[in-house]
Amino acid sequence: MLDAACHVRAARTLDAVAQVVVASREFTGRALAPGAWPHSQEAALLFGCLLRLGGLTEGAQFWLQYAAGAGSRTAARALYLLHLTRAEVATARHWNRQAAALDPDEGLPLLPPVPDDLEDALGASVIWTSPPITTQDLTRISPSPDPDPYTERRLPAALKQAVVALVPQEDLDLGEVLTSSASLAHALARGARLDPPDHLVEVAGEGGDPQPRPSGVARVPRVADGQPPPAALAGVHRALRVLEVVHRYSGGVSLAQIARETGLPQLKLARVMTRLVRTNLAAPAGPGAYVAGPALRLSAAGGSAELGQLQQTLAVVRDAVGAAVYVGRYQDGEVAITQYADGPEAPVVDEWVDFRVAAHASAVGKALLTQLDPEDRRDHLARYRTVRFTEHTVDTEQALCHELDTRPPGVPLFDLQEYALGTVCAAVPIRSGPNPECVALSLPDPDLRRLGRAARILQSEAAAVLLALLVTGSASAPALAPSGS
Repeated sequence: MLDAACHVRAARTLDAVAQVVVASREFTGRALAPGAWPHSQEAALLFGCLLRLGGLTEGAQFWLQYAAGAGSRTAARALYLLHLTRAEVATARHWNRQAAALDPDEGLPLLPPVPDDLEDALGASVIWTSPPITTQDLTRISPSPDPDPYTERRLPAALKQAVVALVPQEDLDLGEVLTSSASLAHALARGARLDPPDHLVEVAGEGGDPQPRPSGVARVPRVADGQPPPAALAGVHRALRVLEVVHRYSGGVSLAQIARETGLPQLKLARVMTRLVRTNLAAPAGPGAYVAGPALRLSAAGGSAELGQLQQTLAVVRDAVGAAVYVGRYQDGEVAITQYADGPEAPVVDEWVDFRVAAHASAVGKALLTQLDPEDRRDHLARYRTVRFTEHTVDTEQALCHELDTRPPGVPLFDLQEYALGTVCAAVPIRSGPNPECVALSLPDPDLRRLGRAARILQSEAAAVLLALLVTGSASAPALAPSGS
């Protein structure tokens, strides 16, 4: 009975189609060809199928609709299946009609067929019984179906890492949209046993159309003038502008006056004020009015008061991401953890290997190494060789540098059980002084979906950590007890 259910069979068929599309060497080559990635019909279909296999179904729907609008029959058929998995029958049938009117896609292998009797189960009385029969009930009274080799939604480690690293881009008309990356394109090429697509360096949403790179020249993603990634920098600039106004009015200042002096739109100002109040940099002084918060007053005292404020900010970020968080810094040629916040539900990593020698295997280390210029990075790797700690560790300097150099600016760096089995981490590069810094998290659970969600939250909270570092002047704070990430 469970095997006959329409939504279950639709999901299996959709996964089978996506698996074949992603595994096709010829089609991947067409999608990654110069001028095709990421906005051609083939590229959108491939990206949508990859997101589906990675569990990002909402992002998959957007790109499948994009591909179907460009004339892809396979994308329209995939949307038919996707909407059936949600019991959105009318919408599903619309896409099925669209698919019937489109020409077959070129360059695809033979795809798993969509069963002709797929919708027959929609009329089955079991769906409308009262009380409802749950999936659990059906599982108990029916044998488990034989495993379908197509629907084992497994992706190679490089592709998993590239999918997890994707960050939604805000579009004024479309809202949040998952956009592809150069590292994802390279991972797709490696999975299909194709030559690396060196013509792909940047993608739309991360700096415009794909830009060519001179042959033989590696791109090192540096942040200009030692500044943090653009998203964090913009948030910090807005917060500092607001703090400047609040600080000038010792008796309090209205939200309307702050808006006039900063020129910030209403919604952005509201978000800034929420963050400043949450981190004790501003405090309500009455309805719609604010004064400087206790953190600003304590920062004038220096010493332990400054560290206390930074620790409080990290505790807020820890609770937001649901994981232990760390601030890392590269200073005097060494990787160091300068601050961290943990808890009973957010334990720190067990530092079973000296963290200074494991930069190549940790998210913190990668986030710091990616900010170094080529000469300093070579110097570090000459002193600390890339040693294999687990089966997932990148153990060659060439592979590590390729991972760092192909990462688009602003995208987190990951440790997928490279430092310790069972632990995954993410880090976001920031900088409050002359030395590279980062904010990172660690999860004692290799759940990539959970890591992806936590990493996206960490990115949005990176501005709060950077602001705390700038306001409290903690750029030269002494290192605390070492922990991992």
